[in-house]
Amino acid sequence: MNKKIMLIFTTSVLFACNFLFPPKVTTTESASQPSDSQNLTSTGFSIIRLHPSANDLQTMLAGEAQKAKALRQMPVVEFDATWCPPCRAIDSSLQSRDELMLHAYRGIYVIKLDVDEWGWRDSKVQEFSFGAIPIYFKLDSEGQQTGEVIDGGAWGEDIPENIAPVMDAFFHPQ
Repeated sequence: MNKKIMLIFTTSVLFACNFLFPPKVTTTESASQPSDSQNLTSTGFSIIRLHPSANDLQTMLAGEAQKAKALRQMPVVEFDATWCPPCRAIDSSLQSRDELMLHAYRGIYVIKLDVDEWGWRDSKVQEFSFGAIPIYFKLDSEGQQTGEVIDGGAWGEDIPENIAPVMDAFFHPQ
């Protein structure tokens, strides 16, 4: 009888401790992570964020370009930052599934690189030349730049009505 009471008491105490003091669950975004991706398959485009790692950027881009090819999407590198107002406006309008932006981004495989992680003029991004963000570089199926570039200066106010037509024309030239 005492063993049953002790077992019930111990179980109750352990349950109460777990309930009152739950274990901390932390997620860390480490610089060693090669990439994060957003599940946007229902939207017709993909967004992936690359982080600096042991691999060089060109190798990583070649791999992502192959993934884009398999999805029949065009690979595009976007340099951005969390503090950048146009970058935040674009991200917000895509996350809220703004119809204009979804239409503009259809068929695109966006490879995001945060300038605060990768550096502006760091040797890791030396193949890319830019002085402002956001900036987009089209890539070929091997992950090499095609020479087509657009930046946040191409539209006025950072609203979907201004951004989407410019991005649509860049992504899908007639």
